[in-house]
Amino acid sequence: MKTLERTGQADRVLLEDVDLTGMDLSGGRLTESRLRSVTLSDTDLSAASVLESDWERVSSPHLKAPRSTWRDVSIEGSRFGVAELYDAGISGLVLRGCKLDLVNLRNAVLTDVVFEHCTITELDISGARATRVRFSDCTIGTLEASGARLKDVDLRGAQLSRIVGLAGLKGAVISEEQLVELAPSLAQHLGLVVTG
Repeated sequence: MKTLERTGQADRVLLEDVDLTGMDLSGGRLTESRLRSVTLSDTDLSAASVLESDWERVSSPHLKAPRSTWRDVSIEGSRFGVAELYDAGISGLVLRGCKLDLVNLRNAVLTDVVFEHCTITELDISGARATRVRFSDCTIGTLEASGARLKDVDLRGAQLSRIVGLAGLKGAVISEEQLVELAPSLAQHLGLVVTG
């Protein structure tokens, strides 16, 4: 813990029942570490690297992590208010049983990312490049996809309430039921006049 506070770096550590509120870890590194029941309120992870780590029951009303790098990370049973992850590089990330209010992934690069049993109020992937991203049993209030570039992105396991930037969904996989639900938005996007 003291090494983390002093250098912003930690390798193979277990942080349990710890409050890291307000800590400046910008440009730091967490490698092969476990966080359990940790609070990250206004913790600055800008341009930090989180590698081969497991997070459980992490709480963060405001996670500042723009331009950060995430590789082979598992996050379970955690709650995030605002998660600033714009311009981030994310690969091999699994989020399971998490509640997220606003996730800002603008212009991020995502590869091999899985969302399982997550509730997301707003997910912004505008301008992002996403490859092999999958949603399983998730609820998404608003999906902002303007300018996104998607490849092998599976949205079939997501209940979508509202989509902004429909053109950004090119390359995504959806179910027949979702296509029916999206029909009014697609008609509006294409300027179609639908009559009975």
